Amino acid sequence: MTPTFRPTLSLPLALLLLGLNLLGCSDTADPGASRFGGQSSAVAVMTEPAQLSDLSETLTSVGTARALKSVSIYAETSGRVTAVAIDADSSMLGGDVLLQLDDRDETLAAELASVKLADAERLVKRYTTVNARDANIPESQLDDARAAVDSARIALEQARVDLDRRRLTAPFAGRVGITEIDVGDRIDTNTLITTIDDRKVLLINFSVPEVYVDRVTRGTPVNVRLWDAADEPVSGEIVALDSRIDINSRAFIARAAIDNEADRFRPGMAFEVSLNASRGVFLSVADVAVQWGADGAYVWVAEEGRASRREVRLVKRLAGAILIEGDLTEGDAVVIEGVQSVRAGVLLKQLNADEFDAMTNG
Repeated sequence: MTPTFRPTLSLPLALLLLGLNLLGCSDTADPGASRFGGQSSAVAVMTEPAQLSDLSETLTSVGTARALKSVSIYAETSGRVTAVAIDADSSMLGGDVLLQLDDRDETLAAELASVKLADAERLVKRYTTVNARDANIPESQLDDARAAVDSARIALEQARVDLDRRRLTAPFAGRVGITEIDVGDRIDTNTLITTIDDRKVLLINFSVPEVYVDRVTRGTPVNVRLWDAADEPVSGEIVALDSRIDINSRAFIARAAIDNEADRFRPGMAFEVSLNASRGVFLSVADVAVQWGADGAYVWVAEEGRASRREVRLVKRLAGAILIEGDLTEGDAVVIEGVQSVRAGVLLKQLNADEFDAMTNG
């Protein structure tokens, strides 16, 4: 009987054949098997719809207050002071007398002009009465008399203006400042008499970065507080904007107005001004949804049950979210969990949070 020959395989060769056999088995496995060991062809993921979110930022700046109306009072003419009616930080009405100069000469000049006007008017009246009785007063003589009346009237008005300039009055209602003028002083047109501020409303100028030039407008609300105080802020609003951007600071000037009827604040105070300015509306996605590739940032979107890659641009990072721009629309299902297993075009199995946690922890 012929013996049967059974070749004996060496251990290295046997291991090699076993590896080839296993490799062949893996080639026949479902290419879409789940990363969690299942045989499903879809990748389990969690998605969240992209939402529109307003990018609102709080701007803070520092400005100095000025009164709604503020003037420095100077005399219109030189002279000796005969009366001072200025009580520092007191309230005055428009037209109230602040200071009086010696006006004796101007008073006499006004009285003389008044007498001359009356005399010229009487002459015209006499000529008119005589002509009414068929007298023969030439028309040219009557014209000269009428011209004299007009000249006398102008002279009287000029004298009254000169007299009025000897008395300084408040141009509007407000708070009067300190004066260094006393009765008997001689002043001229360069002498500062005092200041007057209408501080029922305060105006505060502050800088705003140029990126907000179309976001900060008239009527934008602001909050104002003293620079070194912890008091509750005072509400106000933007009332004016500068017409140009400063080329050095790349900012423009905005003017806010705050109510100061309670007279809490003074012109010249430094204030911290804050306002909420919107930079526009952007799509918001969870920060874990944003991935990075060679071409930049992208997200995975579940589109008709399959993964679609969308390139995005990051606008701003927020707490747990990122504002983006890209080929997305509001409501698109963005993959936020399971992104490591997602590839372009792969089938997706969208799970809720409980299902996903159960699968990952099971």
